[in-house]
Amino acid sequence: MRKKLVGVLVAITALLGTSIVATPAASAAKAPCRQNVYGPGGTGNCVKALQGLANVLSISNSARREAGPISVDSVYGTQTKNAIWKIQTAARAAKHPGTKVDGWVGPQTWAILCYYGAFWGSDTKARDTYRWAKSYAC
Repeated sequence: MRKKLVGVLVAITALLGTSIVATPAASAAKAPCRQNVYGPGGTGNCVKALQGLANVLSISNSARREAGPISVDSVYGTQTKNAIWKIQTAARAAKHPGTKVDGWVGPQTWAILCYYGAFWGSDTKARDTYRWAKSYAC
């Protein structure tokens, strides 16, 4: 069956004058969250991951301290939106002037969340959540 399918594909590409290129699996398998946009009303592990990353950002960067801590409860509520808004504002004022400040987490904000943060002080729960979030979402 597979040989027939390959033969059909080769014949079609010969007729069309194009080639089929096998591409490796997308990076979405490694970072499924970064492929989507999250905002108020969102739920699930990706929201939990962004909450964990936002918490570590609030610990590690004095400009973002007012962003957290927030509940890591997998629900994108007002507290999460406000924290993300503050993180975006701080990022825009610092090294990312093009950052959109809207409280939503899309590609730009994922990049900020995944790039910054790596200090959790003595908060071992924040450390564990951060490590999980980084491996899951980034």
